Amino acid sequence: MPSEPEPRRVAFLAHCLLNQNAKVDEGAKAPGCWSPILRLLRERGYELRQMPCPELAFTGARRFWAVKEQLDTLVYRRHSRRLARLVANVMEPHLRAGDHVVLVGNDSSPSLGVSCVPSALHWSGSPTLAEDDSTLVPGEGIFLAELRAELEERGLELPPRVGTRHWWPDYSVDEERARIETILA
Repeated sequence: MPSEPEPRRVAFLAHCLLNQNAKVDEGAKAPGCWSPILRLLRERGYELRQMPCPELAFTGARRFWAVKEQLDTLVYRRHSRRLARLVANVMEPHLRAGDHVVLVGNDSSPSLGVSCVPSALHWSGSPTLAEDDSTLVPGEGIFLAELRAELEERGLELPPRVGTRHWWPDYSVDEERARIETILA
């Protein structure tokens, strides 16, 4: 009798972790991918799946940074839900097969924030401030919320997840690695 195949390890990643150039103008912290995370996932035997960047697909490459309040509109939520359906289509077979699926978002994104998102109730339109005066507040990004809803409609749960914090002023590779390791098999 053939044995059951071992569960695969699959990581769904925010688009900008595999392509830093997808970030807002001058937002890339590396010339290509964000290698500390990718190195860890590959060391642990994870297959990598790149999720689309809802903000890039919605507003294009020549965009300014945004806070959650600016994007939290019916039109943007519908856009995010369409993209979430595509991701759910790829994620669902892995979840149903019992694969170890994880999601790595970006805790400075209004769309893919896992535990916090940027917020500024007084922002509207392009930020013309000399400095970013937004704050990070607890919460989930818009795209992640739509992905959660899409998976729930399919009877599935959003997999274990963590948000990278490579944009934070006190960023530490070691701290991030430790946080990501908590969700890995």
